Amino acid sequence: MKKQAVVFLAEGFEIIEAMTPIDFFRRADINVTTVSWNNKHQVVSSHGIPVIADKILPELSDEQIDNTDLVVIPGGLPGATNLADTDRVIEVLQRVHAQGGMVAAICAGPWVLEKAGLLKDIRYTCYPGCEESITEGHYINRLIIHSDQVVTAKGPGASMHFALTLIQALCGQNIANDVSKETFASESLKF
Repeated sequence: MKKQAVVFLAEGFEIIEAMTPIDFFRRADINVTTVSWNNKHQVVSSHGIPVIADKILPELSDEQIDNTDLVVIPGGLPGATNLADTDRVIEVLQRVHAQGGMVAAICAGPWVLEKAGLLKDIRYTCYPGCEESITEGHYINRLIIHSDQVVTAKGPGASMHFALTLIQALCGQNIANDVSKETFASESLKF
């Protein structure tokens, strides 16, 4: 059965932090659904790039949530704060995590994980300076941190590594290596 991922998009998200995982997930044959944080399918990135989400938040069914293996939170401002302030996004994160699924956030996205209570006693990384606003968890200044069911990444430049780390966790090293070889047009990236 295909792995299922949800990527939340909110006004002001960082485009590379959302689109790179989406692209890589589709290359890995992961069924990925983009979900807008509100009632509009079009979501505009922090750099003014409009994106059309597959679904709006009210269309995300309980059944789909129950079958979700991974939820991804891109960074960007005010995208991350918009997601942190959306109760349904917090509920989805908590539910997927409680069911044994993975949650992942990049850049300012760990703010959303903290709001959901998912950073307690967890090692994490984030965009430099964002850790000053996070009171839970254990900040480590690294590019990527995979800690149990939580994966965090530093910022836009970590997007490819972030996506490959998530693919490895969901589908295994061989699939991650295949996507790495395809996207880097050479040997697989060591991650």
